Amino acid sequence: MITLYIIRHGETVDNLEGRIQGHTDSSLTPLGVRQAQAVADRLASDKFTAIYSSDLGRAMATAEAIASRHNMPIISTDLLREANLGVGQGKTAEELLREYPEEYRRWKENSAIFRLPGAESLESVIERCGKFIQNVLNEHEDGAKLAVIVHSGSLRGLICAACGLSVDFYRFIHTANASLSILDIGKRPSLKLLNDTCHIHAIEVTELEPDVA
Repeated sequence: MITLYIIRHGETVDNLEGRIQGHTDSSLTPLGVRQAQAVADRLASDKFTAIYSSDLGRAMATAEAIASRHNMPIISTDLLREANLGVGQGKTAEELLREYPEEYRRWKENSAIFRLPGAESLESVIERCGKFIQNVLNEHEDGAKLAVIVHSGSLRGLICAACGLSVDFYRFIHTANASLSILDIGKRPSLKLLNDTCHIHAIEVTELEPDVA
């Protein structure tokens, strides 16, 4: 069994503005930087075999805070990127409603069936997250402990891929910025922790952190 300590990136400017990010990027806010430092503090005493991250900047910035406590390199990969959300990327809900009203309503109603124009399917997100899981199972020995810094979509993808869940479950998994989830992968996968944010409770947080990042 290999254990993944999965961390969602800290709050970004686009999170704060309610903009959908997908494969576009946005820098961490001052709060996001503090969140990254807080989760790094929480994980400082853990002994990781390796640290993996999405290659998008917001995840890498969060990963750098964690890696600095362990004096370890970051292994970046596009397999852990957020879902490509097509025409939605960089836009607010209001803008999408104005420009793509019918497509947006269908997508919000059931993203397992409908997607925005140019967007990646949820099956594709789960498939590439499954490739990441298979890669680390091939590369690391039993008992390895990995820090994995991701996005809300790729976190969902990892859970679905590891546990054999369909896209119907994908949209019901919700996580906050800088949250910690722990997932055992292997022959008997187990989700041991989901969306733990106790390490950031002392930080001033915004009332709403959009779950599309």
